[in-house]
Amino acid sequence: MTLLLRDTDTKPDAPAGEAPPEAPPQGASCPNCHAPVEPGQDWCLNCGEAQPSRRVSLPGKRAAATVVVLTTLLVGGAVAASYAALQDGSEAPSPTPTQIAQVPAPSSAAPAPVAPEPSSTAPSTTTPADPTGSVPPSSTDGGSGLPKVDDTPVTPVPSPSTGVTGSTGATGSTGSTSTGTSTGSPSTDTSSGSKTDTTADTRTSTTPADTAPVAIKLAGASLYDPFTRDTAAGDPAKALDGDPNTSFPVTVAAGSQQIGAGLAVDLGKKQGVREIDLTTKTPGFKIEIYATDETDLPPDVLDTRWAHLKDVTGVGSDTDGKETVTIGAGTSKYRHVLLWLTAPPSDGSTVRISELKVLG
Repeated sequence: MTLLLRDTDTKPDAPAGEAPPEAPPQGASCPNCHAPVEPGQDWCLNCGEAQPSRRVSLPGKRAAATVVVLTTLLVGGAVAASYAALQDGSEAPSPTPTQIAQVPAPSSAAPAPVAPEPSSTAPSTTTPADPTGSVPPSSTDGGSGLPKVDDTPVTPVPSPSTGVTGSTGATGSTGSTSTGTSTGSPSTDTSSGSKTDTTADTRTSTTPADTAPVAIKLAGASLYDPFTRDTAAGDPAKALDGDPNTSFPVTVAAGSQQIGAGLAVDLGKKQGVREIDLTTKTPGFKIEIYATDETDLPPDVLDTRWAHLKDVTGVGSDTDGKETVTIGAGTSKYRHVLLWLTAPPSDGSTVRISELKVLG
């Protein structure tokens, strides 16, 4: 019984020479979520993370790196080229200095003029000078900078009403020919070839010359006495008859210091009045000159239709009874002129008008 129990508790020995069984290998896990991953599995089925074996064996990694490097190089080159182009365009080209040829001043000792040799050929045409002032190489003598002397004589042909003057310059050539005409033709300087405008001022003034006043043929004369101050019955036509021995009198009461009457003349039509010539045998009185463009005389000297032109004191006192009254330019037109007598002469109460002329 004891033997049987001992045999039962004793485990059978492994056969000699047989190796113990190996432990099953542990499975790989995802480094991200630690989920089991089968061998050869590139992606985790739990989180979708690429496994290390997949990362090492990704295809095209070298090609992608090459593309990135080439792209970077191309972009860098384009940026560098653009910067260089901008730098080249911002620099303005330096201006080229303009050299102006200076004509040397003629020496104080001018050479004696050389008589030109007769030539059968026609005179050569002088080449005009450069407008910039430089001397052409062909017109200099031996590179010295002095103008070359033209041995061919130049004979100016004078035109009607043209003054031609010739002078010998420092180089021995014939001087400039100055042409002054009233037609405005320019003159030509044969030594330099340039043209000088010598146009004469032919403008004519269109302003008419101021002419002397002309006597107006008067249509008649009348006494103008709105206040009935005149006591004499004179004839107004005697002031216009051209006879200095006759006269038209205006008489007021003795001792009166005012006359208040006058002589009105009719111009026949509206005309400009520039001057009034008056001759009297009783100098020293005072008049006021009025004019109107009305056909009929205004009834009163204070009427606004009378235009006051001028006042004269001491008529004919210093000129032997003759008085010239300048009115103006005659631009205003009038039909009637009134000589309004305001004060008598100092030695009486009568005013006599021998002759009266109105000029326009």
